[in-house]
Amino acid sequence: MISYYLPRVVFIIALLMGASATEAFLAVPNGRADPPEPTNSYYWPEAGSVANPILGSAAVANFRMCPNNDGGSSLFNNARIKIHVRDVHSNGVPGVSASDICIIFNGGTVAQGYPASGIGADSIIANSQWNQSPLCPNVQLVCADGPTDSEGYTYITFAGSTPGNRGVTTRDPSRKWGHYDSNLRVFVLGQAISGKLTPTSAIGSYQLRIKSFDHVGGLLAEMNNGEWVSPEDFNAIANNIGVNDALSYWRDFNSDGVVDGIDLNMITQHQTHDCDSPNNP
Repeated sequence: MISYYLPRVVFIIALLMGASATEAFLAVPNGRADPPEPTNSYYWPEAGSVANPILGSAAVANFRMCPNNDGGSSLFNNARIKIHVRDVHSNGVPGVSASDICIIFNGGTVAQGYPASGIGADSIIANSQWNQSPLCPNVQLVCADGPTDSEGYTYITFAGSTPGNRGVTTRDPSRKWGHYDSNLRVFVLGQAISGKLTPTSAIGSYQLRIKSFDHVGGLLAEMNNGEWVSPEDFNAIANNIGVNDALSYWRDFNSDGVVDGIDLNMITQHQTHDCDSPNNP
């Protein structure tokens, strides 16, 4: 049983010694007899019910958020990933703690003083240092809904999980962030695992991305310029209806291949939303 508790002890000690949440998470040793093998472990996108999930590109179409994490068209329909933690023999690894399975954010950009470590998502904005009015939470770890089950499965439900009902959304007011990143990496006990578009796709066929209605600005060392759906965000959609360029992917909120009136209606629903509006917290 020691191997099951050792990671948590090291995590707590690292925090007490002044490490960030990300550094402490990555300091966790792998002390299991049959540890997770990152090249055999993977995740895939899901939405809808747990019993009859939406998979693949249809699930990815639900992966968009408002910095207020307020629901509606934001991370709706139980948007999540399903994770299978496996060992070197491709057997599922049970009992891996929820706090050992996380998406990692740096919290801010290099311009804002956050390290360009290549570990966490470095263009996700989730900090109270530069976003104080209104005050935004610090978010570095978005962790699993619960420990892996007897076959090594668990979920990360992005907007927050329902206790006792993994894979089903209950809004977590501490999960608020802005902007987007081209690769939200998933870690198990400090080791990155790869994504699959569907359970039967090849490992590495999918990289996790979550689009954001707050997709313009917020990346520089400027106070209170991130984590809100600003007029610049709205205008970027309104002025680019039908445009196909390098940023169209991030403006196409429903992932139907075109920036159109549907995307404009979506951002209109979240216009001016920030860390304390419409929901506080």
